[in-house]
Amino acid sequence: MVFEYMLHSPLAPFEVYKLHQHVMDAVCGGGHGLNTQASRPLWRSISNGADGSVLLVRSSHRPLGSVPRVKEQAIEFTEGEVRKFNCRLNISCRIRVEHGLKEKGSKKVEKSVAASDVEGWLRRLLMQNGMALENAAIISQNRIPMKRRHFINAVDVVFHARIMGPALVKTAYQRGIGRKKAFGFGLLLEADGTE
Repeated sequence: MVFEYMLHSPLAPFEVYKLHQHVMDAVCGGGHGLNTQASRPLWRSISNGADGSVLLVRSSHRPLGSVPRVKEQAIEFTEGEVRKFNCRLNISCRIRVEHGLKEKGSKKVEKSVAASDVEGWLRRLLMQNGMALENAAIISQNRIPMKRRHFINAVDVVFHARIMGPALVKTAYQRGIGRKKAFGFGLLLEADGTE
């Protein structure tokens, strides 16, 4: 079971740090509970056209803060069916590189996925989450500022995927896919045209 609701914010969609805090305040009622990986909320910002944002929030727990209407839904996926999703993803991965000053000789760094490799990267990401990519279309690609001199390379993508492992897909729907989920990435939205 998951709970979905909308939040309105005067902040612009790229103010991801502050929007993350706004979401956590609603989910936790201003406290610091419900912050484990399994229960952390997913969210996605959408511009409301007036320099503010509408935030779609999905959580495995009811919000403790005051929010308008909450939609409760059961999640069901059937092996072999094809579903259409819309998702905003952080197109990066962690890789190990040699580092002469470190004792072990290597360190993990974040590397952006090249535009030409996005479809293959998405195919692998979906496979880890119980889905086989049928086709994909990139809707937009941009850099979202996080801190001074730090950006997230983001892509909005619509794709059809065949359900291979319903339990894995259910977990992906509840917890999101990819990296930077706490900052508005990885929320799977079912798109029109489900087959």
